[in-house]
Amino acid sequence: MTSRLSDVDSRLWARGASVGIPLEGAGLACSLRGCEKVLVLVPTRQEALALDSDLKVLEVGESRLLEEPPLDSEKLRNGDSFLRRGHTLSGWLNAESGMLVTTPGALVTPFRFGKAGLTLAAGARLGRDALASWLAENGYRRAELVWQPGEFAVRGGIVDFFDPSEKAPLRVEFFDEDVESIRFFQPRSQRSFQNLPHFIVRSVNRSEDEERERAWGSYGTLLVQPRRLEDSFAAFCELYNALVEEKQRLAPDAFERFLLDTGRLPRLRVSPPGEGVHQDTLDFGVVPYFRGDLRAARAYVDSHLQAGFKIHIASRNLTGDSFPEQVFFHRGSSLSGGVVVKDRNEIWISDAELFGINEVAEEEINHGMPLDLEASLKKDQWVIHEKYGVCQLVGTSVENFGGQNYETIVLRFADNERLIIPTAELFRLTPWNGNGVPELDSLKSKRWRSAWKKAEAQIEAEAQGLLNLYAQRELADGRAFGRDGDLLKRFEESFPYKETVDQLRAIRDVKHDMERRWPMDRLIVGDVGYGKTEVVLRAAIKAVENGAQAAIIAPTTVLALQHYRTCVARVGELPIRVELLSRMIPKKKQKEILDETANGRVDILIGTHRLFQDDIRFKDLGLLIIDEEHRFGVKHKERLKVAHPGLDVLSLSATPIPRSLSMALRGIRDISVIATSPRGRGEVFTVTSRWNPGLAHDAILRELMRGGQVYYLHNHIDDIEQIAARLANRFPGHRTAVAHGQMGERELEKTMNEFYDGRIEILVCTTIIESGLDVPRANTLIVDDVRRLGLAQMHQIRGRIGRRSENAYALFFYESEESGGQTRERLEALGAVGSQNGGYQLAQRDLEIRGAGEILGTEQHGFKERIGYTLYLKKLKEYVDQLRGIEIKPALVDLAMPLVIPVDYVPQAELRIGLYRRLLSPLSAREYEEMQAELLDRYGSLPEQVQGLLDAALVRGEGGALGIEKLRVSKAFVALEGPLREDLFLPPRWIAKSGARLGPGGVNGLHAAAGELMKKFVSRP
Repeated sequence: MTSRLSDVDSRLWARGASVGIPLEGAGLACSLRGCEKVLVLVPTRQEALALDSDLKVLEVGESRLLEEPPLDSEKLRNGDSFLRRGHTLSGWLNAESGMLVTTPGALVTPFRFGKAGLTLAAGARLGRDALASWLAENGYRRAELVWQPGEFAVRGGIVDFFDPSEKAPLRVEFFDEDVESIRFFQPRSQRSFQNLPHFIVRSVNRSEDEERERAWGSYGTLLVQPRRLEDSFAAFCELYNALVEEKQRLAPDAFERFLLDTGRLPRLRVSPPGEGVHQDTLDFGVVPYFRGDLRAARAYVDSHLQAGFKIHIASRNLTGDSFPEQVFFHRGSSLSGGVVVKDRNEIWISDAELFGINEVAEEEINHGMPLDLEASLKKDQWVIHEKYGVCQLVGTSVENFGGQNYETIVLRFADNERLIIPTAELFRLTPWNGNGVPELDSLKSKRWRSAWKKAEAQIEAEAQGLLNLYAQRELADGRAFGRDGDLLKRFEESFPYKETVDQLRAIRDVKHDMERRWPMDRLIVGDVGYGKTEVVLRAAIKAVENGAQAAIIAPTTVLALQHYRTCVARVGELPIRVELLSRMIPKKKQKEILDETANGRVDILIGTHRLFQDDIRFKDLGLLIIDEEHRFGVKHKERLKVAHPGLDVLSLSATPIPRSLSMALRGIRDISVIATSPRGRGEVFTVTSRWNPGLAHDAILRELMRGGQVYYLHNHIDDIEQIAARLANRFPGHRTAVAHGQMGERELEKTMNEFYDGRIEILVCTTIIESGLDVPRANTLIVDDVRRLGLAQMHQIRGRIGRRSENAYALFFYESEESGGQTRERLEALGAVGSQNGGYQLAQRDLEIRGAGEILGTEQHGFKERIGYTLYLKKLKEYVDQLRGIEIKPALVDLAMPLVIPVDYVPQAELRIGLYRRLLSPLSAREYEEMQAELLDRYGSLPEQVQGLLDAALVRGEGGALGIEKLRVSKAFVALEGPLREDLFLPPRWIAKSGARLGPGGVNGLHAAAGELMKKFVSRP
């Protein structure tokens, strides 16, 4: 028997015969070896992604993935996604061989082929304006920042554009009229990541051959599970037609017509053995599940090597050190599952068999909203000026002072009073984060000054109380763990993903804490799926490497099980024993684990409240990790601290804590914020509407059709069972279950465990899901009545979905137009902000009140709302620094010459305001280098004045440590004033005069001084 479809009798291909192939694992991909040109149709997008990934890992010819257009009405209207699909299809049609993997919906929806109109090449003469004109004439839309397909932007000598046929936007930098470089960049960070020697730009206008029938040529077709293909298309067609205009709708028989039109071409129908009658069956074997038992995996490998098999292991977690050298390792690769190819004596083993984890590789382009747009102060935004109170930012203007033009900020106060401030005072503005329209302060009234004076006194008292609370910890003696050893290094090297910047920062913080002599008590804050677990696992390995044990405690059995599975998969072949202790474990096994833990043979013990019970004994517990800290009592943690003096404690929280809060708490409580979502996250589309059962049912159907799961939130226990029954009747064949807080604990855990494992497809639930599991396949959320939910709560609930690369859908409904203005206001705010990192800037008043309460335990006084939480936190940090005696004040900067950002360098006013705010903040030497590199990448060579702003920011940030209290810059001289340190070395031609150092003036003099500071600080550890 064969394992290759190319060996199947051509007469079976000719009559569209049925062939049996095991569809679990990589068997389908293996079967395509030797095929020349095949169109492979699978029922869902998830299956298409998995097959495409398998084909690439197995190197089965060239594989292309033709994706469905996004089911979003706006994106369907502008048609940009159709261009990318047309580009994919054209590439396959023009190729002599290769696989096109797709779904019925992707195959019959429109394509646009876009003419290739402009060739760019490094070194070619073209001109910035010529490229911008061509883009505008060919359908591209001008934008402030480019992050959506079909957009372009111009800044200085740079043109950014997003050709819809590509997965990432491009940046073209010019030197005079010549193209200096062409490079891709990340939409979210706006940073470049890959240079190109040349690129052909495609028009997004409709071309003359747009509607022509394309010649498909000769190829074979594989229909995988034909009945499911028909059902999949019917569901897709229903939703697609609801989102487009009538003339664009698909005919219900469009897929059937395609099959009829291509009936002359060879094809096969594929289904698993045992489903129907097959004219032929390909011969594949099954790889057993080892579930983390690597000794069993090694025994399996050894026996099959002796039997003459060639063994391949595709794993994101293993390095291969513990397997024989004859094994072929594909490290960092991912297969949907293993397979035994009998006729080739070949075995492929994946993480699915080794650990029960099989994540398909995700793309590395982060398509979220640019960080600049999330963080910037915007025109007409409500703000607070430290000295004058609540006002509105009207915009910018250019004012002439002393014959020099300066860009200024225009503010509007009560009675339409205007205040014009220099950009140098932007640091005095903070966002106003309340709901609705604020009452503006008056420039003539003393009301703001009176409120501010009272607030300052209360903030100072609060800072003193917090310091007293946390100072006790630093008096205790703890264990100082050693530096990283080989075990931890091997563990870190096996991490299959690229860490985010926030993850690396948190890891560095935790290691530093563990190596100090006093006990660690650090809180790591970040939403579910943001990478907190990897941080704590590295801490656990560090403890184990130093001869100690680690305990991980979660609030629910299901969450503990998730941590256990992740930990076992990550530990892999390292000599570390991980065990799980919960009520779900049989009593006999529990006793064995307890004995082994007491004897020190268990390195990492994971469990629930069970770990706090009196019968738990550790030989040497060095690290306690608590997930969802606020769900445990203080006495729980203190009991283990008493039993194990000097215990390091690491706590986790998924409550969104803004960066401003964490910055204010530095030195009060040790907090690490992971606010950056990992790469590859799909977009979460947020829909807000009056109750529409048809729309809700369409969304559920779409999710089920693509093999996903659904959260249906109905926050009323009295009729939740009836809602579940109605959904079960509406979607027969898809298991529906209920989860709410009044269920028995065992029943609730069983339900959540089955949902996590994918055995339940629709979970009808209350807000009990607000914090909890990372369920990768759950990517649709329906909230049928939002009236009783707060804004932070809605954001947190929305965070349950959107965990992987495919798009997710959150639908928030309200009962009627009479629901009240506040409900609609909250929904508008929620819909206006994407879910990725949205909790760190969406409705900060709602989030920060809750965050401050949970983290600090402070009262929520009205003065915080009056002055704004951003300003409150800023002042809290200042008082804390003063009281601790560690404050190093930034150097003051007095500019007697204009340092402005030229409009032609950054034409967009909001981006200029955001850039001023960053350049007018103190920068460390490292931040200075990073900022300089970013400006060069995004905007081109720095004009003198921008370089001057950057240099001044460095003096602000690093000057205080050298005794520099003030920097004065004029065209005649640059002066550094203050009790300057003797080792402060400055360039030639600088002189000492009256306790100051004076040097040549202007931007060049300032840059020379900054250069000497960089020499002093850049080599600093």
